[in-house]
Formats: sequence, C-alpha cells, structure tokens
Amino acid sequence: MKTVTHSSLSLSLLKRKANIGKRIYLSGSDLSIADVLAVSEDPTINVTIQESAWNDMDENAAYVRHKIISEGLIVYGINTGFGGSADTRSSKLEEMQISLLRHTCAGMGRSHSVQSVRAAMLVRANCLCRGYSGIRPEVVNTLLQLLNNDITPVVPLRGTVSASGDLMPLAYIAAVLIGREESRVVYRGVEMPCRKALEDALIEPVILGPKEGLALINASTMAAGVASRLLYDANIAVLLTQVCNGLSVEALHGRTESFHPLLHSIGLPHVGQCEVAENMLNILKDSRLAITTLDMHLPDTGLIKQDRYSLRGSPQFLGPVLETLKEACRRVHIDLNSSTDNPIFDHRTDTIAHGANFLGETLSISMDQTRQALQLCGKLLFAAFSEIINHRINQGLPPNLSASDFNLDFGFKGADIAMASYMSELDQLTNPMSNHILSAELHNQSINSMALVSARLSLEALEILQMMIANILCLNAQAVDLRHLGNLVTSQLLQLTEGYPEARRELRIITWYELAFQTSESAAKLGECVPEQKRAGFIKKVSSAMEELVTEVKEGTRKMYEFIREDLEIPFYWGQSYIDTWLQKILTAIQGRQVEGIMENIFQSQKSSIDLEEPDH
Repeated sequence: MKTVTHSSLSLSLLKRKANIGKRIYLSGSDLSIADVLAVSEDPTINVTIQESAWNDMDENAAYVRHKIISEGLIVYGINTGFGGSADTRSSKLEEMQISLLRHTCAGMGRSHSVQSVRAAMLVRANCLCRGYSGIRPEVVNTLLQLLNNDITPVVPLRGTVSASGDLMPLAYIAAVLIGREESRVVYRGVEMPCRKALEDALIEPVILGPKEGLALINASTMAAGVASRLLYDANIAVLLTQVCNGLSVEALHGRTESFHPLLHSIGLPHVGQCEVAENMLNILKDSRLAITTLDMHLPDTGLIKQDRYSLRGSPQFLGPVLETLKEACRRVHIDLNSSTDNPIFDHRTDTIAHGANFLGETLSISMDQTRQALQLCGKLLFAAFSEIINHRINQGLPPNLSASDFNLDFGFKGADIAMASYMSELDQLTNPMSNHILSAELHNQSINSMALVSARLSLEALEILQMMIANILCLNAQAVDLRHLGNLVTSQLLQLTEGYPEARRELRIITWYELAFQTSESAAKLGECVPEQKRAGFIKKVSSAMEELVTEVKEGTRKMYEFIREDLEIPFYWGQSYIDTWLQKILTAIQGRQVEGIMENIFQSQKSSIDLEEPDH
C-alpha cells in the first residue's frame, strides 16, 4: 500500500498555483486549494463557468420553479420561513429571499480581508456550479462578474456560527449582488458604495428567484475559503519547520542517527514519522557539521550520549503534524467541490432532500487540528531555539550566539525573549473552537460548528509560527556560522600550540570564542603558557590567525543558508546593528512566499509516496 507524502502534496499545490495562468473554469468538481489562493490574491485571473455547469444550473433552477410554481410544492426556504420559523408560509417568493438577506445582514465592527472574501466568492460560485442548489446560472455569473471586476463586498469579521452555514458573511456578499443601497465594496482598492461600483463596472443587480438567496448564503463557504488560504501557507510552514530542524541539528552538532531507518521504517512505521525521518536525512545529506556516524562506532567522549529531544524526537513529534495537514487538505478539497446548502435538488432523479450539509463541522475540526499541528511546530522550534542560544548546553557556542565581546554584546537575547512570547500566544490560540458552541436561533441551530472562527484563529496561529520560523532561521544561520568558525579556530589553535603542552592544557579552560572575539586578552592569557622568549611571537601569530578566521564563515544546510545569507543579504551578526530589520526581512520573505522555490529545491528529490506494510491480523 502506498500513501502520498506531505511534501509531494505541498509541492503539487505550489506547482498548481504557478501554472494557473489567467483563466479558471468552474465545473463544481475540480477546484483546488491552490486555485482558491490564486484567485483570492490576483484579480486579473478571469473566472468563467464551464458550459456543462451552466446547463446543469439552468435545468436545476427550472426544475425548482416547476415544483414550486406549477406543482405548488411547499419547500423549506422558498415558501416557508427560515430556521426555527420554518412553520410559517408565504407565496411571496422574491420577498422571501430579500427577507432572508435583511435579517441576516446584522453585522458590525471590523471586516474580513479582501482576499478572504474573494476566496469565499469563488468557492460559493464553484459549489453552486454543481447544479443542485436551485440557482440560475445568471446569478452565479453575476457573482463572478464581481470577482472579475475586482469588486469585493465589505463583510463583517464576526457574527457567524457557521451553521446554517456562514449566513451573515455570505449575506453581505449576496446583498451586493442585489444592489443593496447601504452595502459597501472595495473596488480596485478603493472602498465605496456598492451601487456606484456596479454602475462603473456595468453590472446589473440581480432579482432573486425562489431559493436563490438561500443558495447564496446557506453554506459554510466562508470557512472553506479561509481554510484554503490558511492550508496553502501552513503546508509551506511545515516544510520550513523541517528545514529549520535540519539547521538546528547542524548548529548543535547533532546526530543523523536520530533519523536512522531502523528507528522509523522498521521500529515505529507511522506514515508521517517515516517521512520526517527520511526528509531529515535528505536535508542533512553530506553535512559537514552533523555527526553522521552511528554512536556505536565512535569513542566515548564523556559528553551527552544522545541528542536532546528537540532533535532526536523530531520525527515522532512532527510526524502527526504531516498526517494532520494532509487530512485537512483532503477534507477541505471535498468542501470546495460539494453542495453545502439546504435543501438540495436533483432534477436528474426528481429528488428534493432536506439536510445539514452547511454545518461545517468537518471544517471546524480540520482547522482545530491544523492549529494544534502549527502549535507543535512552534513547540519544536522553541525547544531548539532555547537549546541553541544557551551556551551551557549548546555544545560550545558562545552565550546568546554573540560573535563579539560577549561582555558587551548580548546577541540574540532579545529574540530569545520574543520567542517565549510568541510561543505563549500560540499556546493560547490552540484551544479548540469546535467544542465551544452554543444553541442559536430559537434552538433550531442547537448544534453548530464555529468553523469560520476556527479558521480565523488558525490564520493568527500561522502568522505567529511564521514569526518563530523567521526568528530561528536568523539564529540558525548565526549558529551554523559560529559552529564552522569554532571548528576552524579549534583546528588552528591545535596547530599553533603544538609543542607547547602548557598552552594545550590552557585551551581546555579558554573557549574558542574567547580567543576569536576577545583575541588580545585571551591570546595574552594563552601566551603566558609559552616560554617568555617566544611569547610575543606566539601571541601575534594567534591574534593574526583569529582575525583571519573570523572572516571565513559559511557552511551548513546549503540551500536555505544561502537564501538567508545571499538572497536576503542577512549578514553574520557581530554586534554591528539592530537585528529587527533582518528578522522582518526574513518574515516578509516567508509571508510573501519567496521561499517557495527553496522548498521545491529542497524537497523535490523526496519520494512522492511511502510504502506501508499491511499489519498482521
């Protein structure tokens, strides 16, 4: 049995987004997470209804009209009231749909981002294209006209329980379609009344027919749109976390033994765990800073016998993260291409069914679990950061990774404090949303999902994780440089002190970084162990060698290291400046997805699937 790897899934999303071009056709069956992200951010992509989908919607809407008008059928939300008021009846079909929008437009306060609203508009249009919702294709086409003309409704951030769907946010989108006077939109970057934008774009407001208002708003589409945007970047963050882990192994002079196949593919063959272990071996391939020999073949040095958990346990810790993200993507993809409103009409079989596909519980659970997965990434990075910066346990790196006089320069101490702040906030955000529900709307919505709120919280969690990744990438580049420099300095000092046994013994007391960054004082101290007649020359030789070596810093997990040092031009830190500008530069590169190419370069050689042995029964 084979299972697709998380890295291949993530790279396929990157590839799909890169190859979208400037036109997308909606069929209701093959909208992807990458499509949603691309359209949400690029108003120049034209979205069009496939001809077959147009015909399906046309026939479906005609079927609904025939059932209601010709046969006089009483159907929920068309000639009945809504929710707990479904015991009322009315023959005023158009007014009923307007009444729906009037009572659900009850929001206030801050608004969703333009990108989130565009994502929801695209997903709603695609779901309606399936031809099960009783809506005319002309109405869906008008929704796409808004998208294609860069007209985005202003939608309140709060006010949905995501069941019956995201009624309030989607009602604000539907209100723009009918040209509600008070509605506001963002038109090509400028907020204005919706009617002005519609007039400028030559878009005629629609007149809603039977079920059409309900078809537009009675779905968890807003949550699905936000979840799609979140998952695209969350997958990149998980790839980045593994790269950070590889750099941490090098920074701490860790062991690749932790990723040996005996432990994972044979010992505990969980899918995600096996993938992380294999990824780490590939990331650290040919590393000159990690210990690549099994400990059983090395002499005992009396030091810690195995790496601490942040390195050694990373496959077991991150494995479930990969599995969670894969499952979340699978679930969200289904929601993007399904009929999530109520009731559902099938003109093909003459069937009308009332249900609750709008509930959004799958989305809510997926977002809760994704947020927990992001927290685990943060926990791993926080643990590694705390170890790397602590000179008492970081295998010989200077305090706070200072690369100058550590009595005056405190290196990454501020970043260390910030890391704790980020982690605490991320911990708080990880509380689940799906079990914090209350009965709503006359106890009709007696259970609901809070899916959109969970997706919003996950966006916040992702932002914090991206900050933590930026923080540790900057730290790791410094640590790798210092590790390489320490190796060079130690090697050089052994050569310089050859023949001076007292000086050799002194090297056990004086650290390499004291000699490298407090050269005059430390070289003089070391020189006291050399005969007086040779002392001056010895001190001069040591000082000269240390000054020369400090300029030769460049090693590590090459592709990401070079991205930090060369592409982003983040320099080796020796107290010359404030580091916040560098951290912001890295964060901007992550959030702006400049790292996509690096992720492709690092992970494209990984297996696209993993073989799993069937368990014995």
